[in-house]
Amino acid sequence: MQRPELLPLFLDHKTFFQSPSDIIKRNISVSPCLDGHEINLIYGPLHAGKTSFLKQVASLLQGVKVYINFEDSRFKELETESFQEIEGIAAEVYLKENENEEGQIYYFLDEVHNVPGWENWVDRLNREGAGVFVTSSSASIMSQEVSSLFAGRTRVLKLLPFSFKEYLTLRGLRVPKPNFLTPSRCDEMLCLFLHYFENGGFPCVIKDGNSTLSRKYFEETLQAGVIARHNIQDAEGLKKLAVFLISNMASEYSLETLKKVSGVDSEDTIRSYLDYLEEAFLLYRVPMFNHSSEDGKENENKNENKNEKDAPCKIYAGDTGFFKTVYPNYPDSLGLRFENLVFLELLRQGKQASYFRDRRECDFLITEKDTQAVKAAIQVSVYFGSPAVREREVLGLMAAMEEYGLNEGLILTMDDEGVVEIPGENGEKKTIIINSVWKWMLE
Repeated sequence: MQRPELLPLFLDHKTFFQSPSDIIKRNISVSPCLDGHEINLIYGPLHAGKTSFLKQVASLLQGVKVYINFEDSRFKELETESFQEIEGIAAEVYLKENENEEGQIYYFLDEVHNVPGWENWVDRLNREGAGVFVTSSSASIMSQEVSSLFAGRTRVLKLLPFSFKEYLTLRGLRVPKPNFLTPSRCDEMLCLFLHYFENGGFPCVIKDGNSTLSRKYFEETLQAGVIARHNIQDAEGLKKLAVFLISNMASEYSLETLKKVSGVDSEDTIRSYLDYLEEAFLLYRVPMFNHSSEDGKENENKNENKNEKDAPCKIYAGDTGFFKTVYPNYPDSLGLRFENLVFLELLRQGKQASYFRDRRECDFLITEKDTQAVKAAIQVSVYFGSPAVREREVLGLMAAMEEYGLNEGLILTMDDEGVVEIPGENGEKKTIIINSVWKWMLE
């Protein structure tokens, strides 16, 4: 693309980026992005608010700010040679208008991974002193090749659909302190939480009150982020697979079942499809925790001949709103959707989660990313009132606590609270904290 073709695109994007808009500040620390000259990689699902986050960051910076959205279909013919033209136009248009600004220049590049050769261009911009902010709706931006090229010069942020706190802010409501609420205020918060739980966290779904957008996002991500990106020939089989997994969120699966429901015969193809769906943030795979050997190191020989991706794992959907919009006639499992919600919040908090199963099951173990040491155990139960449910959930949590030497565990419910002390196997008291999930999400 030559300058006459690029200039109108620049002007359109410039007008959009500088136009006033109501930006909801995310519960993510922006300050680190403002220091130094690292390459800032911001990745997450389509429509999760990455462009608005760029605007939030840009509003805090002084200097020349160049914004380009490479999702614009008019950039389809862009070639590597065009990057030099882009810099020339930036100097001509932006620097002339900002001649009184400080010399620092910042590039805000939306979905630049769509352009071949983007990595070397971003690398050069950074080495020449420009501040660079890159967004991507594909986790492939975190590939080994990119990490190696940008080694030691990146700051990474994962931006997911809105949390419950951000949901309240978008609705124009004050985020309360969970332990200082009157009974009537608690009822109000529970009602708001239930709406958030049903419809999910995509900003426009919340803002417009239009849950059908969720299905549109699913279809768009499947088409653009998976089928087109990876040149999938059996689009129908892929879609059947994705719909089945989202309809069975928070559940284990077997390759044989996935072959049957999708009509895809090859296990290798199924594995690739799972990788692509996770790469596009439509779903996440959470492994069963791998027991450690006696010396505390992970037992690498236990399954040395087994494909790691075939090890037991659960599937979680990228947004709880997908369940009722992607396959509205599928029988609802409130408990599994509730567990999915908790998983997404753990992901927002940057926690590394797995699950525990022996004779009993515990929904989440939180482990240290470097050492894999188990730091916390969490059980999820929508309703905790019946004796049978209490016994099942407590015994599963206690089994995990005993296995990994934890003295405290957490049970998240819809609206139950309390503290229970139970003697452990060695007589030492174990403390179980029962908390309502919406209060936990407000902490």
